[in-house]
Amino acid sequence: MTTSSGLKSLFFLTLASVVPTSNKMAFKLCIVAALVAIVNCQYGAPAYKSAYAAPAYVASSYAAPAYKPAYAAAPAVASAYVSKPVAAAYAAPVYAAPAYAAPAYAAPAYAAPVYSATAYKAPSYGYAPSYPDAHPAYKFAYNVQDPHTYDVKSQEESRDGDNVQGVYTVNEADGSKRVVHYADNGHGFEAVVSKEGGAPAYAAPAYAAPAYAAPKYAAPAYPVAPAYKK
Repeated sequence: MTTSSGLKSLFFLTLASVVPTSNKMAFKLCIVAALVAIVNCQYGAPAYKSAYAAPAYVASSYAAPAYKPAYAAAPAVASAYVSKPVAAAYAAPVYAAPAYAAPAYAAPAYAAPVYSATAYKAPSYGYAPSYPDAHPAYKFAYNVQDPHTYDVKSQEESRDGDNVQGVYTVNEADGSKRVVHYADNGHGFEAVVSKEGGAPAYAAPAYAAPAYAAPKYAAPAYPVAPAYKK
C-alpha cells in the first residue's frame, strides 16, 4: 500500500508537469489512465514483467480555441451629482440713468395794457369870464405874551398896492428885545434891525487860590540802647 501511495503521488506530479492544462481532452485521458492504474495497484495485480511496453502518448498539439467573449465596454455613466456646489457667477444688473430733458417753458408774451389819457374838455359857458386886477391891500397884526415859556413877540404889517411895510419884535433870552422894521416899495426887501434893553453886564467872580502849607513832621525820638557790662 505504501508503494501504491507513492506511485500515485509520483504519477500525479509527472502528469501535472507533462500535460498542459490548456489541452482539456488530453488532460481527461491522463486522469482516466491514472485512475485505472490506481485501481490495479489497490487490488494487488500479480507482478510480472511484461515484454510489452505501453505506447507513449504524446500530448496532442491541439490547442483549445481561445474564446474571447465580446464584452461591450461598460457604458460611461455621467453622474449629475456634484460633491461641492459651485456658486453661480452673479453679475449685478447695470441700470442706465434715464435721459431726462428738462421741459422748455416759453415765457408768456405779456403785453402791458395801454391806457389812453382821457381827453378832458373844459366846459363851455358861452363866454370867457374876465377877472379885472383888484387893488392889493391888507393889514394884520398879532401879539403873543406867554409868561410860562417866556415867548413874547408881536408883528404888524400892511400893504397898499406894491408898497409893503411892517415891524416885528421878539424878546431874546438875555432879556433884550430885537426890533425889525422892514419895507418893500417895489424895489426889493429892506430891513433895519435894532436891539433894545438887555441884561446887565455880568462879571465873573474872582477866585483866590487858598494858601496851602505842607504839614511838618518831627522825626520820632528813639530810646538809647542800654549798655551791658561784659
